[in-house]
Amino acid sequence: MYFLVAVSLLFTVLLTIGIISASAFSLAGRVVDSYSERFSANTRVSLLFWFRILPLLVAAVAVFAFVLPAFFLYEPHEPQETVGIKLAAVIFVAMAGLMFALFRLFGSWWRTRRLRTMWGRNATKTTLEGVSLPVYRLDNSFPVFAVVGVLRPRIYIAEPIFETLEADEIAAVVKHELGHTTAHHNLKRLLMQLCSDVLVAPVGQSLDRSWSEAAEEAADEFAAATGGRQTAVDLAAALIKVARIIPDKPAPAMPAVSYVLNGELLATRVRRLLMLAEREMPSTSSTHWSSLITLVLAVAFVAAFATNHLFLARIHDISESLLAFLQ
Repeated sequence: MYFLVAVSLLFTVLLTIGIISASAFSLAGRVVDSYSERFSANTRVSLLFWFRILPLLVAAVAVFAFVLPAFFLYEPHEPQETVGIKLAAVIFVAMAGLMFALFRLFGSWWRTRRLRTMWGRNATKTTLEGVSLPVYRLDNSFPVFAVVGVLRPRIYIAEPIFETLEADEIAAVVKHELGHTTAHHNLKRLLMQLCSDVLVAPVGQSLDRSWSEAAEEAADEFAAATGGRQTAVDLAAALIKVARIIPDKPAPAMPAVSYVLNGELLATRVRRLLMLAEREMPSTSSTHWSSLITLVLAVAFVAAFATNHLFLARIHDISESLLAFLQ
């Protein structure tokens, strides 16, 4: 019973804190969207990513750094609580979310592997100047120009792209795709999906849409920053040309893919690229040091409270009240 109550507490607190913080970060994401013009796309995509994964991280830290240590320190080995219908329901929902997240992870890997196998039958490896990633020329009527994969990304370019775009325009779109791979957008998209799956509740879905839009604009900024102003113009021209040759039929299934073009954002992206071409390029300087400092401060903050017995005793009292409510 002692172990069962601990498991019940773990999942109850994880879901409670996760859903509450996800709601708060979702509102924060809407604020960022409402002031999107004040932030670079790179800043927005970073903020929205953290808003999506922080709820689960905050909940996990709260459980494993505070709640469970407090339980093991102050809970009698013969706890008074029992696992009733309410607590059992919480455990079931939490376990279902965890299993669905693992299933989504396996499904994404399997679909990507199958897609690579399918496209591999109709693709020939080629080379593009200045591109270290594997590049494949794809025999496909749909104008595919995308990065496939998370850990070992590959660039696939369909024949209509080579027939439609000039060499400079292809180079500009390649720089856009390199922006996705440099920032690990495919991996981040997968992590965001997994975090939302574990929390079960459909909170923060607007963050996913906003992040996808910001990721495309951030890749555009990367292309403009690394290629220069002419690259921004070439990329805008490429987007328009590709949009014109997209057939009136559904796009092929492309899991774990960074798209080069989203029709709904075409006008916005072209306008932003032309603005980038008229002003000084945004900085692509690394933020590793600031991220490291933030991580160190966060760890120090958690450690300070995790070793405070008065704080842990208070956490145990709150946990007892939560379990009593769910009896």
